[in-house]
Amino acid sequence: MARLDRLREARLVVQRAAVERYQQRTAEREENKRRIAENGPGAADSPERQMTFRRRVSCINRLRSGAAPLPFGIERKMGATLDFVDVVPSDTARKAGRSVARIAAFGGSDIELEGFATGFIVAPGLLMTNWHVFPSEADCRNCAANFLYEKTERGLERGIVFEIDADRFYVTDQKLDFAIVAVKPRAITGEALADLGQNTLIEATPKILKGDPVNIIQHPEGGPKQYAISQNRLVDILDAEGFLHYETDTLEGSSGSPAFSENWELVALHHASIPQMRNGRVVARDGSFWTKNMGDDKVHWIANEGARVSAIVRRLSAMTLLDTARQQILNGLLATTTDPVQEAMDAVGGQETVQTVNIGVSGAGSAAQGTAQGVPQGGSIMAGVQFTFTGPVTINVNAGGGPVLAAPLPVTAPELPKAEEKSIRFDPDYDSRGGYDPDFLGSGISVPVPSVAEERLHEILKDEDGKPLTLRYHHFELMMNKPRRLQMWSAVNVDYGPRYKSEKNREEFGRDRWIPDPRIPAAVQIFDADFYKPAGNIDRGHMVRRQDNAWGETELEIEFANSDTFHWTNCTPQHEAFNQSAPGAYNRSYAGMEGLWGALENHIQQSRKDGDTKACILAGPILSGEDPSADFGRGEIQYPIEFWKIVCVAEGPKDAKQLKAFGFILSQKTVVDRFGIERFGPGRFKRHQVPLTEIASKAGVVFDGKLLDRDTMAGQQAVDVANLSDVRGLG
Repeated sequence: MARLDRLREARLVVQRAAVERYQQRTAEREENKRRIAENGPGAADSPERQMTFRRRVSCINRLRSGAAPLPFGIERKMGATLDFVDVVPSDTARKAGRSVARIAAFGGSDIELEGFATGFIVAPGLLMTNWHVFPSEADCRNCAANFLYEKTERGLERGIVFEIDADRFYVTDQKLDFAIVAVKPRAITGEALADLGQNTLIEATPKILKGDPVNIIQHPEGGPKQYAISQNRLVDILDAEGFLHYETDTLEGSSGSPAFSENWELVALHHASIPQMRNGRVVARDGSFWTKNMGDDKVHWIANEGARVSAIVRRLSAMTLLDTARQQILNGLLATTTDPVQEAMDAVGGQETVQTVNIGVSGAGSAAQGTAQGVPQGGSIMAGVQFTFTGPVTINVNAGGGPVLAAPLPVTAPELPKAEEKSIRFDPDYDSRGGYDPDFLGSGISVPVPSVAEERLHEILKDEDGKPLTLRYHHFELMMNKPRRLQMWSAVNVDYGPRYKSEKNREEFGRDRWIPDPRIPAAVQIFDADFYKPAGNIDRGHMVRRQDNAWGETELEIEFANSDTFHWTNCTPQHEAFNQSAPGAYNRSYAGMEGLWGALENHIQQSRKDGDTKACILAGPILSGEDPSADFGRGEIQYPIEFWKIVCVAEGPKDAKQLKAFGFILSQKTVVDRFGIERFGPGRFKRHQVPLTEIASKAGVVFDGKLLDRDTMAGQQAVDVANLSDVRGLG
């Protein structure tokens, strides 16, 4: 089997087992949910488990008062359950999160890190993640652990980077899906790994009851650290198999994350998400059957699974390594797994005061009268089912052996979400980006960028000198509206000529990955978890189109120009039926519809294929004070209803080209009428064309007089555009 196929199979093996366990526990899980709903957390656990848990909590509270020192992850989290946040929710969570890192491909200190999974320190110099992230020692090479990559009051901190050192230590277990690997003691910039602390593997049970919260610290999509602390109920405990099932509201990319109890004790290693299945096929969010062209966002995910820490410790205790040096390291790890809480209880002879809480349970054979039944050890893998992990698992592919895996899936297996093997990479040198060229069209024609109307200058993000800040990228530049956290305008040079295009397709550049612009505070950028992910029907709408910007003289220029469009500064919330040119191909609810924004972008490209292939495109959202807003747990965010775009081209004889400017205002609710033309002029998009003065008035920007003079709608009556201010349905 080819190495790439073998690595994909590694992920599928784990996911098939996870879904089988989940489906076999359907009856028990539903009974757990019923009892929890009727009587609260713990109602689905046995009386013995409830008592042991409450004795443990009582001791933790006593220790927390100062009677004895505690390891990381013991202090109780104070207050009510919080929403999913990127700002650390408590001091205890901060301590637990310090030793959590994003795992990234590492090509040297001068190359932008490509995060693809999560891991955390469990003992001095040792990091834990999933087996499916590092299925062999070879897969650890050229990888690093990036700690403290997170949002703070100062903005996005890039953190510190430590190289993975699998030559020193590496152990894995496929069934429990864990890998423990050594990390070099010093960062590439000199910091000490020991200063980050650890989340110790404590074998003791129970640390959590059914119905209690499961908090997960993660690096979703290779991005900044996030705290998943809402919609996070524990629904089942698989004692025999060693797994937990929970409903934590995770995002993609959390493979290898630590899962904590409400007391911030480490309870599990997160490893897999489970989609809803019907008739052996994955179900999409809209109730239809999922297909691969929909993307993972459209899957109806219903649960998460993690390997219990107690089961991992038991498995480690049973290991005997042939390498003496590694066995000594493993013995040192196991020495840290003793339970400080139990030791404290033993020291006082169990005399601490324990308040007994009576949990109402009834019925013969209930969870209160017996332990949960485990999945049979000999259970078969469900035939023909494939899955994706909770995040894009990018694995560095190198020569080297790996574990023996299950037989390949049958060719008739249904299509399922697939984690890509690499993600797009970004140019790390932000100083070299040239930005937008106003003289790009040649022939003495200039297309200046807009300025901002005087009455709205206070909204613009400023530089250190108090002047409006222009962010320059490869081929384009933009200006940010600070309170709205969206761009005010962007300007891009486009060349559709085939000789400037790469032969690579979109997938060959790598998996799409949105990142913040490190030059400006994270607080002025809207991230996935703020709006795009929870909104559901909202796309991450490029203002500068990816395909427009992916051109250049060299393959590297094309690659970096493609990636630059995936900065959050270039993103605006757009309804999927507006952003996509053919939304019906991905969601049957939009059958027969044509997305207006996507269709216009395609139309612009088609219009420049013959003759001169260049264009200058100015665009932006119309950020009105009347825009609707939505709150998905991180505060109210207004989203724009209308967008503007101005296409500037040079037309006419070679020696007498003249500038022509075509301005459009498009609304999120409008459906494109089915009439078309080949070039700009009366026809398909004519009813959306407006004078540039109307765009300037609505968008709060000012266009150069030369541009206004060449406006093809100058002096004409604006075409009425449907009023869509009543659009609210984003969920």
